[in-house]
Amino acid sequence: MLAFKAKIASAENNKNSKLLRKLGNNEAYQLAMYTLDQYRGTSVACRYTPPSHLTNSEFRADLVRMVETAIADVVLQHPVLQVGIIDAESKNPTWVTLQRLDLHEHITWRFLNASDNFEEISKEVTASEIDGVFPELESRPGWRIVVLCQVGTNLLEINFTWNHPHADGMSGKIFQEDLYQRLNKPNRQEDKKQESIGSSIIMLPAAPQLPPPIEEISKLPLNLSFIAKMAWEEFGPASLAWTRTSLARWAPFRMSPYQTQFRAFDIKNDSLSKILIACRREKSTLTSLLHGLAMVSLAAQLDEKIAPAFESGTTVDMRRFIPSNHPSYPWLIPKRTMGNYVTVMSHEFDKMLVSQICDQLWAADDQNPLLPPKLLLQVWKISARVRGDIEHKISTGLKNDPVGAMKFVGDWRQAMSDAAKRPRQYSWWVTGVGVLDGKPKFQNEASSAADNIAGENTWAVHRAQFALSTESTAAAFMISPMTAKGERLSVGVSWQDCICDVQMGERVAADLQRWLGQIADES
Repeated sequence: MLAFKAKIASAENNKNSKLLRKLGNNEAYQLAMYTLDQYRGTSVACRYTPPSHLTNSEFRADLVRMVETAIADVVLQHPVLQVGIIDAESKNPTWVTLQRLDLHEHITWRFLNASDNFEEISKEVTASEIDGVFPELESRPGWRIVVLCQVGTNLLEINFTWNHPHADGMSGKIFQEDLYQRLNKPNRQEDKKQESIGSSIIMLPAAPQLPPPIEEISKLPLNLSFIAKMAWEEFGPASLAWTRTSLARWAPFRMSPYQTQFRAFDIKNDSLSKILIACRREKSTLTSLLHGLAMVSLAAQLDEKIAPAFESGTTVDMRRFIPSNHPSYPWLIPKRTMGNYVTVMSHEFDKMLVSQICDQLWAADDQNPLLPPKLLLQVWKISARVRGDIEHKISTGLKNDPVGAMKFVGDWRQAMSDAAKRPRQYSWWVTGVGVLDGKPKFQNEASSAADNIAGENTWAVHRAQFALSTESTAAAFMISPMTAKGERLSVGVSWQDCICDVQMGERVAADLQRWLGQIADES
């Protein structure tokens, strides 16, 4: 049972609440996983270099005020960060308005000494945040921020973590991009929203324009064969489901204990550039390459009898399919809207392919951790095929999408409880949010405007990281790449602590890092 169930919502913040709308299908699915403790949090952390004068401890109050004012501004920009959820464990959970929001309940500052290990503390914060719960769903929006600031240095990290019913992974990138633009906004110190009263309280709009679920603004057509396939997978006999060789039988569902193991590594920007060049040459993408490398890593660690085939998933941002200027929502700008507009597509790797990979692994030199040429060639073939899968999905749009089939589920908590009794479908997911745009935007693009905030007065992003808690009823491993524009690539790897040895997950992360480095070196 989650901690929030034992807490009573703030009556003051709820007494004048208004019902907005029922949660959409995807939102309700995410909420069911959260209330059943199958999933907890998602995080996007950005590491900043703040203006030089703010790094001195004597300007700490100015730094805190500037960051919190910017956060408040972004919160008021995105309605999903302003609302609560009532009847969370019912069949019809509902979004409700809130009167106010206290930043002190959502933002934690940690000031580190110069001798503290910033990297290690950052990793600890990320691991703790993605496994944390969100109390008082009815009266407190499901998000929080930890700001790490090291005294006497130019290091400041803003870790934004949220509850998935409110928003998808791409939303975390949107939040950080908007926050970055707000921090670099000309005359930002003249902002009076917070400074005038010196308060942590934000008064919220009485009627926020909550973005609609995708089923309200886009058609999600399903043909009969797709419906039949989905129905069989969902309601067919569990014993027959076990006959599919691609299922992750090596990692059966375990609902407890719930603990995420999270590892992350970085690839330098010059190496990333070489990897992307190699991907273009091989008709691949970074996402599809990670699929190929993950498959080889797992094939090398699992007995072929236990894992004769694999199935993986790629998350797909659906905003590209949503039209702007919708007649019912003319204010909606999908690409800049925080909400749940994500789906997942699958890729299968059959017994013949896995057998070929295993044969090449057996023939490889055990003392050499790098991929031999023939095996690397096979990785590129897999990667190109996965890219083709993704391109096909994008070309077909919303037709026969799993999100469209969600309308047939009447009780998501029951559905997800039942899902936990079935075999695991995916061995891994690659769930990336792309490149964070860290270039300031100005109303006047003249050079003089840029000069006004250049140099010592500019906030700069030099690292972005995407992290997910384990999703007990989804993939065994979550691989989450993200980069800030012109900066290094960060790749996260998450898994549930109890489904495999820690050494196995650490090797997956180490293999990905090593082999990406190899591709960069050989390009």
